[in-house]
Amino acid sequence: MISLFRTGRLHIIALVISGLVFVASMSASAGMIRDTEIEAGLRDMLEPLEVAAGYPAGSVDVRVILDPSYNAFVAGKQLIYIHSGLIVESTSSLETIGVMAHELGHIKEGHVQRISDDLQQASGAAALATVAAIAVAAGGGGDAAAGVLIGGNDHATRGFLASRRRAEAVADEISLQLLEKTGHSAVGLRDLMQRLARQRSLPESRQSAYYATHPGAAERLQTFQDHLNQSPHSDAAPPPTTTGLFARIRAKMVAWTETPQRVKTTEADKAPNEILGAYMHAIADYRRGDLRTALTRMDELVSAHPGDPYFHEFRGDILFALARPLDAATAYERALTLRPGSALIQINLGRALIASGGAANLERAIIALEAAHDSESTWGFLHRQYGIALGKSGRIAEADLALANEAILLNDGARAAQLARRVMAIDGLDPVLHRRASDIVFRYSKDQQ
Repeated sequence: MISLFRTGRLHIIALVISGLVFVASMSASAGMIRDTEIEAGLRDMLEPLEVAAGYPAGSVDVRVILDPSYNAFVAGKQLIYIHSGLIVESTSSLETIGVMAHELGHIKEGHVQRISDDLQQASGAAALATVAAIAVAAGGGGDAAAGVLIGGNDHATRGFLASRRRAEAVADEISLQLLEKTGHSAVGLRDLMQRLARQRSLPESRQSAYYATHPGAAERLQTFQDHLNQSPHSDAAPPPTTTGLFARIRAKMVAWTETPQRVKTTEADKAPNEILGAYMHAIADYRRGDLRTALTRMDELVSAHPGDPYFHEFRGDILFALARPLDAATAYERALTLRPGSALIQINLGRALIASGGAANLERAIIALEAAHDSESTWGFLHRQYGIALGKSGRIAEADLALANEAILLNDGARAAQLARRVMAIDGLDPVLHRRASDIVFRYSKDQQ
């Protein structure tokens, strides 16, 4: 499944224009792609790096932002965001792996929290000038950024940006250590920096090194090249499984982000193999509304590759779009059997069963959505589907609390408090539900005062 949506509030601000960035807590909206196959594939590529960094396997999440720019950043303690453009434009898996290693460096050093603290310590004009300069720098205007900073509190912003430059250098060093530990070549990071350096709108000789928001591209490029000159893994190719995995991730991303016409006339023909080419054609057919052709293609792929969970999942998406929810649910159940515990498949299964109706289907939908809760508790969409299933099953109080949770995640405290009050007004309410509703009323009614 691919879900394209706008997040209610994604708290991020990009600080570095090198293509390897991290973020602080500032409000922004972002379009996000949620896809079982893409996220699982990126996690598989990330796993050796996170273990090398000292984290349990699977403890760092990866999300994809719908953005054609070549970028990535971290937000929160253990969450990496990757732009769709990074996947599409990477010349090999080593570039994406290198970028994720860099972002792990920021996570390992706690840079997200540090930058939040730095911004909170800045005050008034200094803070505004810093944020304004960052926004200008992100567009490539290093000199213009310096001018903005001079207009603010110069001492505060110099210290702030110097701290950011140090953080980038530290993340670079950690990324190289992680790549070395896992036997990966750093050639991807080197090639990335070469490409980005060529794209800079101003030559470095005309940029203010003092006010730059990141170490100079030439300096970073030299760091990567020095590592390659010494590393025994510099010429190591990624394992064939990794190469194949990344090829599939990239092919699917291209199929979802390029125009359907371009996918069908150009991109699918460039796919690494006939299977991926057919998959891309099916996605393009689906996107342009030719659902029956898309279903025929997926029927053929599922028949030839019955053990592929993602083919079953996408076939379920098509059936759901064809208003065949019960058939879609069957496809999702098969996908879930092949990919146990996948929260996104569980959510889609829940949606299909809700649309199918009937007491037994609703009960199965509730079970599936509850199973998805642990890993997707911060996604408002899950709480809405859960609330719908509960409501259709006659569990009104629980449904209202689920919708209140959705409202909280969408930063609508007033709506959450309203729903919780409605729950508290129900006669004979279960004490546990009453306490949950009371907590929401206390917390979010207070915010409105």
